[in-house]
Amino acid sequence: MDSTTSSSPLRARNTSKLDGGIKSEDNTEEIVLPPPNAPNLMRLSSFWLGEGATKSPHYGVLGALLSMVAAIVGLVAGTLFVLSWNIRTFVQGRNFLFDLVIPFSAGTSLLIGVLLLSRLTIMWIENHSMPKNKIKFGRKGLIVCGSSVLFAFSCFYRALNIADEGAAMCRGSPTPFNAPVSGRFIATLGEVALVVQVSIYIQETAVRLGAVQGLWRTIFHRYTSMPFSTILPVIFAEVMSWSGVISGNSKFYCAEYVIWMVIAFTWAWDSAELLNKSRSYSETVMHAAILLGSIGLFFFNAFFEIPHFFKYQRDGTAAAHIPGLWECIQDESSPLWMKRLPFFFCYFIGCSWSSVAVAYRFMRAFRKSSLNSSDSKKA
Repeated sequence: MDSTTSSSPLRARNTSKLDGGIKSEDNTEEIVLPPPNAPNLMRLSSFWLGEGATKSPHYGVLGALLSMVAAIVGLVAGTLFVLSWNIRTFVQGRNFLFDLVIPFSAGTSLLIGVLLLSRLTIMWIENHSMPKNKIKFGRKGLIVCGSSVLFAFSCFYRALNIADEGAAMCRGSPTPFNAPVSGRFIATLGEVALVVQVSIYIQETAVRLGAVQGLWRTIFHRYTSMPFSTILPVIFAEVMSWSGVISGNSKFYCAEYVIWMVIAFTWAWDSAELLNKSRSYSETVMHAAILLGSIGLFFFNAFFEIPHFFKYQRDGTAAAHIPGLWECIQDESSPLWMKRLPFFFCYFIGCSWSSVAVAYRFMRAFRKSSLNSSDSKKA
């Protein structure tokens, strides 16, 4: 058969729309390929500029530039942290971290968290005024984003008021905002919010992927839901932390960090199950990040935080000058800040941005699953 006269089912020109489909002039159906996906870096524009930003090449480039700037800032901050930690005489770099880099990074994560919450709130309001077959963003989505905002706010607040509750010491001038009670109260709100956020994410994702959720499932089958695995332990952890603030006994902080190790181990177990059931590249990256972060939290507490508080005791002279729980001792040149620098850096920057990432991923996964379910109902 002559190839010039053969009829091919694939055509790219002389097309017209007939009866809702795309056909050629000789009434032959054509296969229309979908447009290619944007590069991974440009797809991040939806994170910065909202849903649908990847469809515009200009927004894609802008989103890619913002992502690269954020990556460069993170790299510079990490380099500055490593230099300050290894070169003890690098006082300017250490002060720059405490006074600018850590508060700025925590504040940026708070800003992004508020932006995500605002988007979700608008979606929730719009979709609740639409027909029933439209996508619905429920209470759990608002709780996840709201918890992220609350945790980011606690990081930003504490980054502006650098203090150590166990030592009742602060870098800046003593005020009610950096007092041990104030710092511990803000930290309690943020840490409980973080646990609620991660718990809901793991629970809902396990249901969506069909993964087994709960570390003690075979022993305590009825208690493997979210309240047992994480919420109850974090309440005990905060009780231990408050006991340390009130009594001044650092052993209570050791007990708190042991409980956080249990929570981290639970997160690692559940995220490993989610990683095994992941269906896409983005899901794999997210669940691998939670797994590595949980393992990092476990070993950071085991080999850094617990040894510090197990050996630490308040100086007798310093303790004698503490009038109560509403005031701290200012000592900007204390070696304590150098010892606590890894904690401040990982907590106020790493954890706050991780919380924002979890909120964003929850929104994306929920919206995608809702779209798939609505398409299947139409079919």
